[in-house]
Amino acid sequence: MIIDEHPPPSTTVLNIRGDGEECAGVARGTLTVSQADYDDATGKFTAFAASYSVPCGVSTLVKGEIRFQSGIGYRAADSRAYRLQMGELPAGQVPAPQDVTIEVNGTQPTTFGAAALSGTKPGVFQISANTCSGKTLSYGETCKLTITAKAAALGEQTALLTLAENSIAGRVVRLVSLTGYDQRDATASPVDFGWVPVYDVSAPRTITVTGLRALPITFGTASITGANPTSFRIVDDGCSLKTLAGGQTCSMSVVAQPTATGRSAAAISLPDDSYAGSTRIDLSVDGFVSNRGSYLAVRPYRVMDTRSGRGAPRGPVASGGVVTVMIDAPEEASAVVLNVTVTESAGPGYVTVYPTGTTRPTASSLNYVKGWTGANSVTVKFGTYNKVDFYNAGGPVQLVVDMFGYYTRSHDDLRENCAGCSQYHPLAEPVRLTDTRDWGVGRIPAGHYVNSVASWNAAINPHVRGFAVNITATEPTGGGYLTAWDGQQGRLPETSTLNYTANATVPNFAVVPAMPCDGCGGATGLPSIAVYTSTNAHIIVDIVGFYADISLPGGLRFEPVVPTRIADTRSGQGWPSRLGPGSTASIAVPSSVMDVDTRVLATNVTAVLPTSATYLTVWPAGAARPGTSNLNPTAGSVVPNAVQTMIGQDGKFNVFNAGGYCNVVVDVVGTFYEYPPSVPSGGSASAAKPAPVTPTAQSTTQVKQL
Repeated sequence: MIIDEHPPPSTTVLNIRGDGEECAGVARGTLTVSQADYDDATGKFTAFAASYSVPCGVSTLVKGEIRFQSGIGYRAADSRAYRLQMGELPAGQVPAPQDVTIEVNGTQPTTFGAAALSGTKPGVFQISANTCSGKTLSYGETCKLTITAKAAALGEQTALLTLAENSIAGRVVRLVSLTGYDQRDATASPVDFGWVPVYDVSAPRTITVTGLRALPITFGTASITGANPTSFRIVDDGCSLKTLAGGQTCSMSVVAQPTATGRSAAAISLPDDSYAGSTRIDLSVDGFVSNRGSYLAVRPYRVMDTRSGRGAPRGPVASGGVVTVMIDAPEEASAVVLNVTVTESAGPGYVTVYPTGTTRPTASSLNYVKGWTGANSVTVKFGTYNKVDFYNAGGPVQLVVDMFGYYTRSHDDLRENCAGCSQYHPLAEPVRLTDTRDWGVGRIPAGHYVNSVASWNAAINPHVRGFAVNITATEPTGGGYLTAWDGQQGRLPETSTLNYTANATVPNFAVVPAMPCDGCGGATGLPSIAVYTSTNAHIIVDIVGFYADISLPGGLRFEPVVPTRIADTRSGQGWPSRLGPGSTASIAVPSSVMDVDTRVLATNVTAVLPTSATYLTVWPAGAARPGTSNLNPTAGSVVPNAVQTMIGQDGKFNVFNAGGYCNVVVDVVGTFYEYPPSVPSGGSASAAKPAPVTPTAQSTTQVKQL
């Protein structure tokens, strides 16, 4: 096509089209006029003859003749249709030949030269017969070029058929095309796993492969190829070595495990007996660094003590004051496990521990009364630059903070040979490991310690790295503290697990590193922790779970959250009223803090102003209530304790109150989820989760002095 919207004077504008094709854009060519008869009276041409030559595209020159009532002769030939479409053909097969008819439509005879094929796929086509080359034909006479083809590939294949002739155009050009298809074919949709934490394993995705053609297709053994094959894994293969007829299906399950941030791509290659040789299924996943991770215990040490000015300004934290502490932990850490102690309080109040840089939540980490010394285990998400804020909502108080370990982010803890990395294994119900009241030896003397020993089986014991325990001091003869540690490195005098006063019963949750017990008689070599008392007291240890290295299947990984209140019976949140004597609240976990793969909640549970001494027990809904306790508040007290509780299948957990009326507050600080999902390599994607293995307490009544 020749178009010029604003042509200069004495410029001829032509639009050139033919056979449904046209030249796009503006081009300047040559128009040679051989006759131009004009009638001045009518202002019209009475006869016109010319030839033109116009560029069309980059390398093509279009030539032709123009005639209007002219007696000047010309040569021309045409095939009537520009495109010869040979249709859809099975790849590798030869269809019936088709003819291209050439007709002379000029006033002068036309002589034809050689015929040839060119273009993108000339080898697919062949001129099998030719009645044109070397012939001179007059107006209305025809000749034929016969084309045969073989679909050499899948998809569209084209070539240009050119027949030389002696008109001004110089040739007749026709497009020849066909579309090859596979008589044996199958299809499956690509799979995009979306966002998956780096080194984490996604939920399995089912891929359905469908046979498409009349001839059956038989598959070989599937494999994963492409740029990032290690980021994907086939966990259930129902297609390899199978044969599908048209419309039949098979399926396979695949998981993604990205090894880097950003997009990873690969493909399932399923060899088959089709013309293409394989069926390809594209896979993709976007990896990101999440806060989910495993636990690493550290040698307990003091990170803050306002009495001495260690880690914070010296002196009590004022009412409404905030102390910010930077924790010495790797950049990859997502949360820290602390033991927070208040002492020398000038009045009642509470402390909230939360990530620096976030809005202070409506939650409490521990509560206190005037003159009280007490502790609570606090797991808190790191804020900016590994900092944590401590807010004091009551009278001026001294704060003492000890660090026991931290949780990592996903891109670090799942690498091979992650020394010290461990995952949480909850127990179906707590198991009492130690109760010195039953030993018949009286209170454990001041300056002495006991070992608490547990045994699972030979397959689990070597992997155990720590105990999740509720430790209770009861019937002490005076004020003091308990310290829990692995028992192998001596007592750590700078840290404490809980503080008590005379005749009090004080529990505290703790995650304590475990080691094979040394000098424990028949229990020697089994996983154990040690508990030291500074004053004559009885010691109770209940285990609620354990931490094992990441090679032990079935472990749970932790994801911290900013403390979130999910229940407060004072306002009716989560449960409509306070708990009466012997009553149980069944609290539903809101979706805002629980995913489909959440198994355990890390919480802070607070008993508020019971009307008489009582105890609270927390356990998963649907299970029998265990014979242990999590909190032991006295009348009129406000007592917190950290609780890691499993969630029932209905998404609920229970809180039992033994005596008196008591309000209950529950704040969530994190969740534990299963890693990896129950998808063994080469196994079924729907494999059942292993049931928790309950340990047995190992008898050891030895009292040891440091």
